[in-house]
Amino acid sequence: MVPHLVTCDDDPAADRRELESLAVWADCLSPVVHIEGDDTLIADVTGCERLFKGEANLLARAVAGLKDQGFSSRGAVADTPGAAWAIAHAHPEPAVVAEPGQTAAELAPLPVWSLRIGPETTAALASVGVETIAALLYLPRSSLTSRFGEELLDRIDQALGNLPEPLIPYRPLPVVARRFDIGGATSRLDVLTEGVRRALERFCKELERRVAGVRQMFVTFNCPDVMTEAGTRARRVTLDVSMSQPTRCARHLFSLVVVVVLDRLELPAPADSVTLWARDTETLDGWQDELFSTGFKDRRELSDLLDRLAVRLGPEVVVSPQFISEHQPELAFRYVSLVGANKTSPTRPRISKISTRAYPRGQQFAPAPRPLRLLPRPVEIAATALVPEGPPIALRLNGTQHTVVNAVGPERIETGWWRGPHVRRDYYRVTTQAGRHAWVFRERDTNKWFLHGWFD
Repeated sequence: MVPHLVTCDDDPAADRRELESLAVWADCLSPVVHIEGDDTLIADVTGCERLFKGEANLLARAVAGLKDQGFSSRGAVADTPGAAWAIAHAHPEPAVVAEPGQTAAELAPLPVWSLRIGPETTAALASVGVETIAALLYLPRSSLTSRFGEELLDRIDQALGNLPEPLIPYRPLPVVARRFDIGGATSRLDVLTEGVRRALERFCKELERRVAGVRQMFVTFNCPDVMTEAGTRARRVTLDVSMSQPTRCARHLFSLVVVVVLDRLELPAPADSVTLWARDTETLDGWQDELFSTGFKDRRELSDLLDRLAVRLGPEVVVSPQFISEHQPELAFRYVSLVGANKTSPTRPRISKISTRAYPRGQQFAPAPRPLRLLPRPVEIAATALVPEGPPIALRLNGTQHTVVNAVGPERIETGWWRGPHVRRDYYRVTTQAGRHAWVFRERDTNKWFLHGWFD
């Protein structure tokens, strides 16, 4: 219906990292920058306005700085954090400087939700006809707590300055970073690669000094302020490199970075410097050659191979299967990334709820063996059984008839009623006359037979 509509995947973690980076940038406005919620920065600019020749200039500088970084924003300067939040979010104007001592007058026409109260309290106030802060302030304070809770009074007092609201400054975790100045803006790939190599040498020496290694490293190319065709300022381009194991080997890291630079680098303008940095480090003792073979070198070589594959193919495809608590065979695993920050973010299975396994009364069975090769989806086959609920005596696979000489089972698997579509199966491990071992099941609801895997 809307062909030109652009959609983007929601990534709350990335949004939070971006907001934190903006909080670091906002240190140029105030030494106290507090992160409020998912999309708001509150800065204590008391005394800072003198450096900007007034509060209006300070606010204009903040809005312009965010616009240069590609963000639209709304801002306000007021006597209290609560008042500034309310005006910035609900005032008709996108940038407002409230006069000192006029907080109540500025807040009066704004909706009550701008006091940062919950939706239930907002709905309760609307049900009695209170939709603006002015109407709320006319109500007797003695009745507010009993009818709408203590949070409402606290938010009113914080906005008016009758209750202190301390701001907790955001302080980023210390990062390891090393920068190399190229000496002039350039787009030549060989020059940029050499700049990366020299910055990487300094970066790894710092890691060695800290006896640490990194699983994820960022390479930032810093571009001078220029106007692009879109009219925005191009400042930096950042690429990330992920590893399966913590490392500080400059040779290995350089081999990964070169692939990233060659395949993914697109600079909006020539770069004049390159910065290598990492948010998180892990303790990494040094190693030496072993007198006897311990396999440690082989493990390092495997890790290096995984890193190279992840750089070329993407970390989301370099994965390892992990078992989960699920009896339905095709859903009993999930894929977990082996590389970098995604290592702890497993790919979710299609269904992850628990199912039940039913056996005849009074019998207990150990979990039956699973086939070495499990088909992605069961394949319907033709089967012959002597009795409707008995084991198969013959199978027809790909147009060929196979005689069953042995069948072990049934292993009954049933999913819980809360799972939605009910799965009820009787599995058999059958041996054909040709010596092949297949894993087949009969669907109890339809009496159809399916092949699900091979043991050989």
